[in-house]
Amino acid sequence: MSAIHTLGWTLMHSLWQCALAAAGLAALLTVVPARAARSRYALSVATLLLMVALPLATGLRMGSGPTWTDIGAHAFTTRMRAAVEPALPWAVALWLGGVLLLSARLASGLLATWRLAIAGTRPVPEAWRQALARLATRLRVSRPVRLVASALIRVPAVIGWWRPVILIPVSVLTGSGLTPLQLDALLAHELAHVRRHDYLVNLLQSMIETLLFYHPAAWWVSARVREEREHCCDDLAVAACGDARVYATALLGMEQLRGAPPLAVAASGGSLVGRVRRLLLPAAGDAFPRWRAGVLGVGLALAVVIGGGWGPPRSGPVAVDSLIALATRSHDPEVRHNAVKELRRARDARTRATLIALARSDPDDDVRDEAVESLGAAFPDAQTVRVLAAIARRDPNEQVMREAVETLGRMKNSAGLPVVIDIARTHPDPTVRREAVKSIRDEAPRAAAVLVLREIARRDRDPDVHRKAVRALAKVASVSSAAGGSRPAPPASRGA
Repeated sequence: MSAIHTLGWTLMHSLWQCALAAAGLAALLTVVPARAARSRYALSVATLLLMVALPLATGLRMGSGPTWTDIGAHAFTTRMRAAVEPALPWAVALWLGGVLLLSARLASGLLATWRLAIAGTRPVPEAWRQALARLATRLRVSRPVRLVASALIRVPAVIGWWRPVILIPVSVLTGSGLTPLQLDALLAHELAHVRRHDYLVNLLQSMIETLLFYHPAAWWVSARVREEREHCCDDLAVAACGDARVYATALLGMEQLRGAPPLAVAASGGSLVGRVRRLLLPAAGDAFPRWRAGVLGVGLALAVVIGGGWGPPRSGPVAVDSLIALATRSHDPEVRHNAVKELRRARDARTRATLIALARSDPDDDVRDEAVESLGAAFPDAQTVRVLAAIARRDPNEQVMREAVETLGRMKNSAGLPVVIDIARTHPDPTVRREAVKSIRDEAPRAAAVLVLREIARRDRDPDVHRKAVRALAKVASVSSAAGGSRPAPPASRGA
């Protein structure tokens, strides 16, 4: 399978895989209480990573072998694949274009974010640095954190992971109406981001959004990650300052100053109303309605059946038209190979013509090999003998020539045996001659096999072919002796 088609089918599979992962997260978040922010955050991050891992695993599998079930599973699946495959290069081109655009946007955002840590900043008063050191000790933040005031932002934010910088708006220093305890709570929130390595996770999250930009489920899961991240930091900030109402009031004050850069992690992120309600209102019971469980269960089952190819057993053969279309038009050699394998079940003139054309001229060696075998199994007649004889003598691939010889030898009523004998005598490739000797040994009548094998053992100048003929002659003679009691014919010596 070409790289473009592997990537294209990976994108197609990601549509159901990401939807399935998001549905599973939705079910879990319905069960996990809203107050369990750390658990909800871990589930959301794991789901986002799963959305990348599943398509990646699919792409690797498709690159190393077939991933679809037997091509004859359903006519609908076959027609769908035949219809989708021509559009795969366009889908890959659009995806690459979107990734490039969003990557440029991400790089621009990173540069803008790093500029904020340098441009327009000034030192904060000593009291602020002391408060930061006190809160860092309380939250067990061991890394050095720099605190500066910025005239370019409107809400506190954290930039950087290895050497994090907390930016405080100049307006907060000059009089924002917040009490010292509320300001401590906001600093604690930013330190919580530092402790949890949220800047690094947010950067990874932005990369995943870039790769999965086309999937609404990825954006929904990413929004859940950001929401639960803020909830986790809210819990740490409340634990540090000791008063949820004070912290909630500080959040309301910060809402008036929104405007953090997209790649910074700020105290004003998430849904403000939801965060304040979560902090102040008593926890409500989180029930999981049975009807919703049923809907999710059916949806997950359908997604697995349709996307994973684990459908019900086949009820009948695939339409010949669909198989011929796949065998002749698909860009994926594996698809063509499977379609050819199924075509041997048909017995009409279109199937014969298709198999002959593929056996003669398909660019993939494995497809030609399978077409040769299917042609001999489905149409063991004189026309097939002529086609296979030509392939056995002229195909550029040795394995295909050998398969043609083997198929000729297996044909009913020994229709291809005269051609096999001629190939054993005259073919220029000794490997193909050895295959013909094997077919003569296994398929020819005993008397004819003995005569031909003796002749080849005497005349063939290739040592491997000579040895093969001698051993085949001995085997034919021994089998005949065991069956009829006659003495085996002595093997001929080379050069006699």
